[in-house]
Amino acid sequence: MLRYMTVVGALCAGVAPFLSGGVPRPEADPAVIGSAVGVVLAAALAVGGGRARRVFAAVAGTGLAVTVWWLLVSDLLVGLTGHDLPVLAVGSLAVAVGAIESAVRRTSAVPDRAAGTERAGTGEAPGAVPVASGDEVARAGSGDQPGRAVGSGGWRVRPVGVVAVLVVAVAAVFAPVVAEGVIVRSETRDARDFAAEPVVERPGGGQWAWQPAADVVDVVPVLHGVAVATRDGAVVGLNGTDGRVEWRYARPGAPVGEVVASVDRRTVLVSFRSLRDTRKQAVVVLDADTGTPRFEKVVRSVSVETGQLMLGTRMLTIRDHEVITGYDVVDGGSRWQWSPPEGCTTWFGQVVRGRTTVLVPVVCADTLGVTALDEVTGRERWRHELRRGDSGGERPDVQLHGTANSSIALLQIFGAQPTPDAVPNGLLDTETGRVLSRPERPSNVRTDVGVTPLLEEHEGGQVTGSLALDPATGATTRLSIEHCPRRTADVTTSTTYVRACADNGRELTVVTQPLDGSAPTSTPVRLDGSGSRARSDVRLVAAPGAIVLTRTAFGGTAAPVVGLTG
Repeated sequence: MLRYMTVVGALCAGVAPFLSGGVPRPEADPAVIGSAVGVVLAAALAVGGGRARRVFAAVAGTGLAVTVWWLLVSDLLVGLTGHDLPVLAVGSLAVAVGAIESAVRRTSAVPDRAAGTERAGTGEAPGAVPVASGDEVARAGSGDQPGRAVGSGGWRVRPVGVVAVLVVAVAAVFAPVVAEGVIVRSETRDARDFAAEPVVERPGGGQWAWQPAADVVDVVPVLHGVAVATRDGAVVGLNGTDGRVEWRYARPGAPVGEVVASVDRRTVLVSFRSLRDTRKQAVVVLDADTGTPRFEKVVRSVSVETGQLMLGTRMLTIRDHEVITGYDVVDGGSRWQWSPPEGCTTWFGQVVRGRTTVLVPVVCADTLGVTALDEVTGRERWRHELRRGDSGGERPDVQLHGTANSSIALLQIFGAQPTPDAVPNGLLDTETGRVLSRPERPSNVRTDVGVTPLLEEHEGGQVTGSLALDPATGATTRLSIEHCPRRTADVTTSTTYVRACADNGRELTVVTQPLDGSAPTSTPVRLDGSGSRARSDVRLVAAPGAIVLTRTAFGGTAAPVVGLTG
């Protein structure tokens, strides 16, 4: 009666190994392949074997179903799964049910007495002959002895069987979606139709604090505040003006790898790692205003951990070896691909995002330089290149470093010909490629600190001087380091330099100095937690509504997230 359902379950099992295993499982997973083969064999025995084989198929099918569902549940508990196990779980359950039904099906016996013998107590006249069913005749013709138990029902189409087939087919189609819904906890809010608050340049008199449920992994500025990632697999959007929770996206059990905000702060990228398989990560793109998930991709861990994902205003660009692909940040669709010209490579340098461009270091047989690709089309917008010279046995290299607002990139080219018009080092406008200024010591320039680059002086491994660098003119303004001899985190805005200083594990001081060199001000902040200080780090960001800081630690009570409003 359920033979067709068993066949459909076997088809699901046969398709499952060819589906994506997601983050926790390799592409060719022996557990999935072996289970799928076993389910198909059990289905074959259930629909085509004798009674002994059907009983064996029922036992084997049940064991395989338990194994597959255990694998699926183990993936769900770590917050990650693919498409293969949910489909295989549906198929294995269908085969197990069908095999059990086949094994316990009511049987009828083909009489082994000679035809014409009167049956006792029936009142049938001598000569009456019971008529065997079509299945019994077929089984007798295939070698079954008279009187042997024979299954009834055959391949006749019945309403119950049709319903069972439809249920299994629909369940297999929607199983990956249901599994995704089980592992994801999402709380969103309505979109706001007013402009975002301005980025706070300096702390004012107000403070707010939010206590996370687990240790903080990272914090990034978003449209109306900050997005905070915690170690329990959650990303929370906080309002910058008062610290209240706006939205939440979580995958309990899946550690957060990276959190990146787009240039316009309207999009957030979050990667989730697997504790069992470190080769891949799940990259989820969220709307930074509402917290609504837009799309998800499985990306190699090495691409995530080495900064090969650039989240722009309209495109997410990913470099995989020598190929750069642009994905739409709204739906995740692939829009373009770019590869270096023949004989050239981009592999040794870091790709940097511009405001509407993607800057790629390119090393060729006779030239060195950087190519800027249009973020939307992938076409070349501008190029800055030099002729290769004698490298003295060292590998020619092109290094790029961008500022937080992606408007400026620091370029350093090693191994170029020293011609009078060559510009191997300098600060470039990422939109046009124009050389803005050429610092004397480019290796001492910090672009990762924020909007305004800093030029630092070092002696004996210690920072002895810090200067604000005007990218347009190259002019510098010396900043005070006496007020912050022990800096644990710093960030620059367009007008100020903000530092976290004198951190004793329970409280610290935020020192703010205008970039014109005027006197700094200090703001004490309570930032305690019982986690291990050996594995702690202070995060400090300038965001809409507040300057936000927190401490990443491990174990104990998580440190709060504190906002210093403007």
